[in-house]
Amino acid sequence: MLFAFVFFTSCIKDDEFEVPDTTVTEVDIDGTIIDIDDLYDTWAQNLATTQEDTFTFEKTDLYISGYVISSDESGNFFEEIVVQNKAENPTRGVRILIDVNPLFTKYEIGRKLFIKLEGLTVGLLSNGSLTLGLKEATNTVEKIPAAQEEAYLIRGLEVSRIFPTIKTLSQISEADTNTLIQLPAAQFTASQIELSYANEETDLFDGDRLVESCSMDGGSILFQTSTYSDFKAINLPDGSGTLTAILAKDFFGENFALSIRDTDDIVFEGTRCEPTLLDPNISATTTFSAVIDRYNATGAYAEFSLVEEELIIEGYVVSSDEDGNYFEELVIQNTIDSLDISPNNPRLGLRVALDRADLYQSLPIGRKVYIKLNGLAVDMYAGNITIGYPNVSEIVKLPDGVIDNFIFPGNSIVDITPKVTTVYNFSVNDLNTLIQLDNMQFNVNQLDLTFAGEASDSFDGERTLESCDQTGDIKLFTSTYADFKSLIIPDGVGSITAIFTNEYYGEQRVLEIRSPDDIQFTNPERCDPLIVDCGIADTEGEHIVYAEDFETQTTGTPITGNGMVNYQEEGTQPWETFSSTSSNGSIGITAEISANNSGDQLTISWLALPEIDYDAQEGETLRFVTSNSFSDGSTLEILFSSDWDGIDTNIPNATWAMMPAAIIVPDSAYFGDYIDSGIIDLSCIEGTGHIAFKYVGQDVEEFDGTYELDEIEIRSN
Repeated sequence: MLFAFVFFTSCIKDDEFEVPDTTVTEVDIDGTIIDIDDLYDTWAQNLATTQEDTFTFEKTDLYISGYVISSDESGNFFEEIVVQNKAENPTRGVRILIDVNPLFTKYEIGRKLFIKLEGLTVGLLSNGSLTLGLKEATNTVEKIPAAQEEAYLIRGLEVSRIFPTIKTLSQISEADTNTLIQLPAAQFTASQIELSYANEETDLFDGDRLVESCSMDGGSILFQTSTYSDFKAINLPDGSGTLTAILAKDFFGENFALSIRDTDDIVFEGTRCEPTLLDPNISATTTFSAVIDRYNATGAYAEFSLVEEELIIEGYVVSSDEDGNYFEELVIQNTIDSLDISPNNPRLGLRVALDRADLYQSLPIGRKVYIKLNGLAVDMYAGNITIGYPNVSEIVKLPDGVIDNFIFPGNSIVDITPKVTTVYNFSVNDLNTLIQLDNMQFNVNQLDLTFAGEASDSFDGERTLESCDQTGDIKLFTSTYADFKSLIIPDGVGSITAIFTNEYYGEQRVLEIRSPDDIQFTNPERCDPLIVDCGIADTEGEHIVYAEDFETQTTGTPITGNGMVNYQEEGTQPWETFSSTSSNGSIGITAEISANNSGDQLTISWLALPEIDYDAQEGETLRFVTSNSFSDGSTLEILFSSDWDGIDTNIPNATWAMMPAAIIVPDSAYFGDYIDSGIIDLSCIEGTGHIAFKYVGQDVEEFDGTYELDEIEIRSN
């Protein structure tokens, strides 16, 4: 032992120890190594000269090298490797498709990798990502077969630490695609923090979520997670912090998207922020009114040419497709409240047709939006004046690939204050804008129906909203694709916030809601009108109690005589006589009422019959006929009162009950069709009372219809 100790110490000549050599000697590459930047330039030059979007390397000794930044260990990447050209501050990255799984055990994060280019094809996939693989007959880039892995991929000895490039969203560029970046301050949007990464019912191939930046320049970006990832069912983290991810593109290659390797890439340890939005740095150069005038000038399709001065409109999103009642369309209005911008720039709304779903994620309600019109067109589309993509002599939806060239989200999201109004006060300027109606309820005969889940609901569920203060009824349309279609419509009375619009064929003005939350019927006390309903009789009596066929009246004059009261509660239009073809085909005189060309904002006209004593005989019945001429949104009702005193000005103060058994000509009938009321049984009425016909309309196109009334008879046994 002593000998060994002496021998060992005698070998040390001084106190200077030699540092071990830790330099990694790389593998020997038999060829020329080029940068991934050069790979991209080769593809771009070939595209410019040949218009071919792929390039195949032949008879070359070229290689590229880079550092692995992806990992399939957690299942969010599959049979692909993403490499960037530098471990820190990279300038380009590329994806390599290879039919091998798993990859992380051999090509771990930070591993230097050499790729032989001979025989490989480079191209931009449909998702806009620079990609290497084998060329197929369809001119696409496909995976390298597992059997050829070692022929193309050479695993280097170096494993370096990868430093993500810290960038805010406004700093991201196309060159950052396929590189590892880090958002220094980010969070998931408030509406999504209760969701999983990719385990919701609507997540088909990827879970699409939205990340918003907490940095000063703001903005938001798509965040995608594969439904095959191991962490798909974990809830998204709340709070804010750093997010490290590989920058990619969505499936169509139009929008940037982020993909993480595993959940450790997200470190949200801070409190949530109030995010700001990216400013597109553009401003409006024209108005909604000018767009509508472009269509109205010819009443047909009109283009905004590329040679015109730049035309840009700005507005605010009022629609939402989150609950499925809107699909691949935006509804925007030019104000945030009920006020006109100026006398020459009134409050208006427009629709935009575009081939993209889930618009609510980047274009939520209240977000400012700019639309560049040059290269687009305006036309009547699905019943509404709409901006769309030109297609010879009609518009189609903006293709997904060009949407971002025309539509630019603004940097503000504001609260939209609906215009509080009534149905009778609607104007054409209110179309495709957000309105609020108060003191409304659904028709009592439709209670317990769903919004649009009945067997009879083909494309839309049509439900009738009634005004409790007699300011107009209107239909609510709900798509049969809406997520809430099978919910029962609410009972009670209250307010509804909705978009006033045209139904698909443009023949009827209706309301559309964004979600059931737009209906706030908080008052349980309904305002259903009184009803007198003795039903329908089998036969008429032999004795005429009262009859009026208007044949003794003078054509073109107000109805008078025979005990009738012709009273205008609102407006100037009385019931008048009109020469018409009667229900039996002969030419005769009929009673007519219309708001058309009256100049009146509201028309309410009554034609009341004289008082009848229902105790003086038995088995009373009523019968009459009605027709219409484009009744539009105007209405005709038959009512009964037992307390009206016969004085015309007291009509509005009397108690009037509906007579639902009587058939009034429907909207679907056209001029010339007389519809029989049926034999209305009056035998359950006791005492005395009056029957009256009440017309309500307006001198506007959608409420100015005409009704005709004839052959009134009350009979008894």
